[in-house]
Amino acid sequence: MPTNPRVLHLNDCAFVGANLVRAARAQGLQWRLLPPELTWPPVRPGQSRPTRFETYRTLARIGVAAARADVIHVHYATTVARIAPRYIPTRPYALHLHGTDIRTLWHQPERHARLQSYIDGAAHVYYSTPDNAEDATTARPDAEYLPVVFDPSSLPSWDPQGYVAFASRWEEVKGLEGMLQVASRLVAAGVPVRGLDWGPGAGDAARLGVELIPKAPHADYLQFLANASVVVGQATRILSVSELEAMAIGAPLAAVGDHYPGPDGRPLPIRNGDVDAVFSAIMDDLADPESAARELGSQRWTLENHTAPGQIAGIQETYRRISR
Repeated sequence: MPTNPRVLHLNDCAFVGANLVRAARAQGLQWRLLPPELTWPPVRPGQSRPTRFETYRTLARIGVAAARADVIHVHYATTVARIAPRYIPTRPYALHLHGTDIRTLWHQPERHARLQSYIDGAAHVYYSTPDNAEDATTARPDAEYLPVVFDPSSLPSWDPQGYVAFASRWEEVKGLEGMLQVASRLVAAGVPVRGLDWGPGAGDAARLGVELIPKAPHADYLQFLANASVVVGQATRILSVSELEAMAIGAPLAAVGDHYPGPDGRPLPIRNGDVDAVFSAIMDDLADPESAARELGSQRWTLENHTAPGQIAGIQETYRRISR
């Protein structure tokens, strides 16, 4: 059992793996990341599948990285298929369930058995958000909640410029109907509203009067959040990385829904509730965003509960336990 196991993070979701690896390496640990673009073979324009050459080259890359690791931390359940071929060196793996894999795919009859076998084969299982606790612990009773983390060092300063930003893609899984209702109320009240040109409901948002912003590099997205006076999150019971980034930048966050408590067991420092309550709170906060931010204290809360450095010791202990 290595005291300082070499760890490969394979794939990533919402930069969680990258943030964990960065924090671990800052502490002198031997963790490395193979990001999504190196985990999955590229697909040429106009093609639906990667070439055989690109597939083999990608798997060879994974094989070399696995050979240099004592433990593999696999992000997203379907990624386990990348270490399944016999020519990939066998290593114990921790499986990190990030959301749709356990919330949706695991329930699909045609995928359930395969995904359950990936979960069963893991030496340890993590899940990222409390809404997935029931499914994750049903699939694996010892699954552990590991709160999502973000990198505060990359965040721009908050510079509110009078508009409301919708942080999430326009999709049912993000609470599309609730987001559209809030957007409609804000536009009718004459508030400048901006959102992402992303998701099957983006056209509906545009028709309501939301100014759509093209998908862009992550740094540009963060600046989009940093220039908002108020940010609206997904209309569900959880916070994802986008909402946490907005809160850490300093902007007041509002979101339709009855939210789960935070990792500290306390209510989240956001404006939430039904559509009427959220709309009313946003209008009040727009009158004085800085005061609203001070009242909520969300910036400090996110730094205390959702940054990577404080998670590393516990994860490293799990790696020590499962390494061979």
